[in-house]
Amino acid sequence: MLAAIAPGALVGGVFAAAADHYSRRVISAGGAFAFAVALAMFAFGGSFAVLAAGAFLMGMASTAMVDGAEVALVDLAGDDLRRFLARSNLLATVGDLLGPALLAGAVVLGLSWRAAFGVGAVLMTLYALALSGAPLPPPARVAGDDDGAGRRPGLVAVLRDPAVWVMGVIGLLMIPFDEPLVGFTVALLEQERGASAAVATVVAFAGITGGVLAFTVLARRFEQVDDHRLLTWSVAVMAAGAVTIAVVPVLAVVAVAGLVTAIGLSLAWLAMQHRSLLLRPGHVGTTNAVLGAIESTGAWLPLAIGALADRAGLTWAVGSFGIVGAVLVALSWWDGRRAAKSVMDRLP
Repeated sequence: MLAAIAPGALVGGVFAAAADHYSRRVISAGGAFAFAVALAMFAFGGSFAVLAAGAFLMGMASTAMVDGAEVALVDLAGDDLRRFLARSNLLATVGDLLGPALLAGAVVLGLSWRAAFGVGAVLMTLYALALSGAPLPPPARVAGDDDGAGRRPGLVAVLRDPAVWVMGVIGLLMIPFDEPLVGFTVALLEQERGASAAVATVVAFAGITGGVLAFTVLARRFEQVDDHRLLTWSVAVMAAGAVTIAVVPVLAVVAVAGLVTAIGLSLAWLAMQHRSLLLRPGHVGTTNAVLGAIESTGAWLPLAIGALADRAGLTWAVGSFGIVGAVLVALSWWDGRRAAKSVMDRLP
């Protein structure tokens, strides 16, 4: 059922691309209202078909809501974009915790899980109302993008840009370092190292604080580091952290490695997000849509790692994240060299 979120997000890419040409406020607020409807479908839906449709709508609506606002943020933030992205990602990290907390609260109060979705629908409706009155800037006209005929060349230009594909592949390879790595770490600690479920979960989720540190203290600390260097060093940290989790059996070391890996992932995401939003001025929404489509093909990677776990064991499965990290290092380093060469070639 929840698998319907992914195709919904792909369809939502249409709204992301539309943000280059139409009102970002309408797109983002409309996405928020649609998200509220999707939550209400979970709260009151009585059949699998309704819940699956709600999941599809959730994926589509969230893409429209987030990308519409993100495209506007590029215009609003100017040179301070990365600082504002750090703040928005920090709030997203808090949101990741509030969802489970809301569900846990419903359980403690003896309420159904549907009650949590109902509360979420109300809160999202209020957020949509706030967005509908937000002064988001309209799209600026870009040379070659006048009227309907110019929109397709904009998409073609994005698809032909090698940097867009490199960023898409980097995003694809980063996805397993989020929830999938946490899941494999919990399984490794429980099944092969004899830790209790509670201990394994606490150790694995020690990395949650990594996102908070990355988007606050460390984002300010590395504010003057360019995107390419920050991305390259951050993915190297991710790879080293994953290998440490795999080969060191000490729980305290695993907890620290999980924290470090989460910090690396958060900083890498911040650098990649900032670079991606600046790749194609005037086509930010279209670029986001293309990147989302590329990244969505990465669902096979955690499945492949799971197959490796079945054949060779969880230690090898977690260790394979080091290989993925090494590929990320190579890609980000190459992209940095390519971008630097492009800049030099344009100099008189």
